[in-house]
Amino acid sequence: MNDARITGKAIEFLFDDWPQPGESRDVCHGIRWQRLPLPFALDHVNCWLLGEPGDRVLVDTGVATSLSRKQWQLHFGSGADNSLQHPPEGLLVTHFHPDHAGLSSWFAEAGSRLYGSAVEIDLSRTLCDIDDETYGEHYADWYARNGLNSVQVEAVRRHANTYRKIVTPPPDDAQWTFLREGQPVTLGGELYTVMVGRGHAPDMLMLYRESDHVLIAADQILPSISPNVSVMPRLQDQNPLNSFLETLNDLKGLPADTLVLPSHGLPFRGLHERIAALELHHEQRLQEVWQACADPVSAHDIFAVLFRRELDAQQTSFALGESLAHLHHLEQDGRLDRSVENGVIRFRQSV
Repeated sequence: MNDARITGKAIEFLFDDWPQPGESRDVCHGIRWQRLPLPFALDHVNCWLLGEPGDRVLVDTGVATSLSRKQWQLHFGSGADNSLQHPPEGLLVTHFHPDHAGLSSWFAEAGSRLYGSAVEIDLSRTLCDIDDETYGEHYADWYARNGLNSVQVEAVRRHANTYRKIVTPPPDDAQWTFLREGQPVTLGGELYTVMVGRGHAPDMLMLYRESDHVLIAADQILPSISPNVSVMPRLQDQNPLNSFLETLNDLKGLPADTLVLPSHGLPFRGLHERIAALELHHEQRLQEVWQACADPVSAHDIFAVLFRRELDAQQTSFALGESLAHLHHLEQDGRLDRSVENGVIRFRQSV
């Protein structure tokens, strides 16, 4: 994820801090905020509880770790066999990433009915089913084809299937109510319209409540960083940056006073200002990447342009995906040409 600071008019934060472990905080009518820790550089995820006891729907779960389970047991009570004593009546999973989908099976076993995107849940299930050797080899080949060195290639091969280490395989389709873009849906006693974000994930669910202009934005709009927008193995979208920017353009149709509830960072108002900052951020990055392609370069060579810091194993994967997203966008705009040299994909400014 890249830094994309606001420029011009500042956005307005509702709070200057966040809920502590086990705390639940009201953010607006009928929505409470929980914040779960994550074992990554991005160290938290926001989850939203809609409605009141008897008709509650939780949005997202955190990763499948004992720490996450303990945090939810502080909210919903601890039942037998490490279960939840009083689970929310419903759970909505916005997209397949581990910090959002990690514990869907655990909540289902406790009795929560499930809502999600058919595309995202199928992808989560597919990733969970890949054996370690196949997963590692696939990523190692991806790294090698895009110019990463042999140490990095062997490291990702050894890491094997990191996804299923922190995600419980989703229940079968019969246990899900799948939501579609534009669909009205009543959750927690309130009417929402389903919106879909693309680019960060293939079919990420967002919820818009028109009655008081509230957007549960998942990872599409974050207040101080850009979400990771990546070309990734097993994802079909080869120009996700274009998909991301198209979704931002769609969100401009929401009212200027919309309250944005993001999956990371603090709730805020200033949706249109934030969209403008994200668009400018990626426009500047695209120009920097294009300038770096005067001679043939690999996606790995672009790391130095987009990421001016040391990267851990998870961030290396994200960095490769995001570098490719910018390169593919420029290629499909006709500004870069692609070639293969000694098995490595390279990009160069179009003549």
